Amino acid sequence: MPSHSGLFTSFTGRVLAIEDENRLSLHSNDYQPSPGNKLRANGEFWLCRDDGLIGKFGNPDKVVFLYDNCVYNIWVETRGYSDGALEYGLIPIVPGGDYSNRFLAVNDQTGQLEIASEWKQEAKFRCVE
Repeated sequence: MPSHSGLFTSFTGRVLAIEDENRLSLHSNDYQPSPGNKLRANGEFWLCRDDGLIGKFGNPDKVVFLYDNCVYNIWVETRGYSDGALEYGLIPIVPGGDYSNRFLAVNDQTGQLEIASEWKQEAKFRCVE
């Protein structure tokens, strides 16, 4: 069973990491995060700062994503499998809100993260340990 812990990367090779105040950020494929800057899904499958534990253990800090002046937490959802690896959809949800059926996606033209209304190639992520 996968641990859902490590580097979350887009299919174009961009790397998700954490900035100050647990804010999610996007980096180029040559980015090398420090150990405290990696991610994991907690026991409820919220994307969090990797605390070195697995699944339901520990109490890691949730990552926040700022988009259009709104704060979101990110729920990790296994959605597919290809080329020998799991594919994840990262679902932005307002804290305390309902499942949104929208996805975090990489806009390679702007180099930014955005919210997409469908799970397309730009919204597929993998977790590399």
